[in-house]
Amino acid sequence: MSIESQYYNHRRQRLFMLLALNLYLLLVLLGFFAVLIFNARHLNNYFKEKLTLTVYFKDGTPRSSIKLLEKQLKNDTLVKSVVFVSKEKSAEKAKKILGEDFIAVLGENPLQDNVELHLYGKYVNDSLVRRFKERLLQNRIVDDVAYEKAIMDLLNRNMKKIGTFILVFGLILLFIIYFSIRNTVRLSIYNKRFTIKTMQLVGATEGFIMRPFLWKYAVTGIITGIAAAASIHAIFYYIDHYIRADLFRHGKLYWIVLISLVLFSPLIVLITTYFSGRKILRMHTDDIHAFR
Repeated sequence: MSIESQYYNHRRQRLFMLLALNLYLLLVLLGFFAVLIFNARHLNNYFKEKLTLTVYFKDGTPRSSIKLLEKQLKNDTLVKSVVFVSKEKSAEKAKKILGEDFIAVLGENPLQDNVELHLYGKYVNDSLVRRFKERLLQNRIVDDVAYEKAIMDLLNRNMKKIGTFILVFGLILLFIIYFSIRNTVRLSIYNKRFTIKTMQLVGATEGFIMRPFLWKYAVTGIITGIAAAASIHAIFYYIDHYIRADLFRHGKLYWIVLISLVLFSPLIVLITTYFSGRKILRMHTDDIHAFR
């Protein structure tokens, strides 16, 4: 094998590896943002459900009355969870935070019995929460209902912006993937332009010439797609494991994204390979040195 042939073989191998690496990295990014897009509502609901509404009871309220209201709240369609916190338990938490026994200083426990509520995420918006609060305040044993309105408004406002940003970024990434693969494949096929034109001169059909290229890059696309899907699954598995919540590996959409990556990868490679190869096949022999 001549030095020139070795050079071009090495160059083709390097372009092939570059294609596989570029495709893998871009697919991982695309899949990552696709999972975020399809789980945006689930993510939004998850954080909303962390918002705590604290219902404070009037001093001297019998525990039996509190338990009755607690039972009613557990059956409420808006409420996901209800936790009763006695004034004694609240005092213990306050002691740990303050580092001193404030009851000994004050001579009494000024805290109130309360229940901590978490609503279902789809119901956490300003109008519903406000009406829910007003309904609770109508109960004669309820003294006050407190929640972080600023945090709730921030969640409702920012999740829409984040969702739009992720969608736009994902579309831009799609264009980057296409043009990156297109240019790499064109260079790889361009390096074999003399062999391709020679095969045409001896009567080889376009299908016969293109078949090895299509097969080679299709297999590369499948392997790269599987590797990207496996990497994304590993990433979100460890994210969910770290925060101990099934945020991303949620429902059919998650698996649809992973399967789509495996199918999309060979498809985009086949399309770019076909059009890049066809341009060389239909190029005039005299223009082979001036190919762009």
